[in-house]
Amino acid sequence: MVAPIRVRLAGSNQLSQPAHTLDATESGVRFAGFRGELNPEDIIEIQHRHERGLFRVVWIRVPDKSSEKHVGAQCVEFDKNIWGEEFPNQTDEYEEKE
Repeated sequence: MVAPIRVRLAGSNQLSQPAHTLDATESGVRFAGFRGELNPEDIIEIQHRHERGLFRVVWIRVPDKSSEKHVGAQCVEFDKNIWGEEFPNQTDEYEEKE
């Protein structure tokens, strides 16, 4: 799912910056096009349309010859879905299969 988003450090007064999703689920997101400063473990606020959610930065990669960052983040708000999409229920590889 590719969608435009706005990203900012949670609890800060900084303006949100544009980015776009590469992949999104109820529990996490992978996004690109971000040019701001982030560190792993930072809590960020992501806005998609009029919905906002809090996510923890898990990893950051900067492609060669680019100022844009690719970021992986995990949702820290239980049962929150800011994407406006229903995602199929998938069994986690660690969950017992019946």
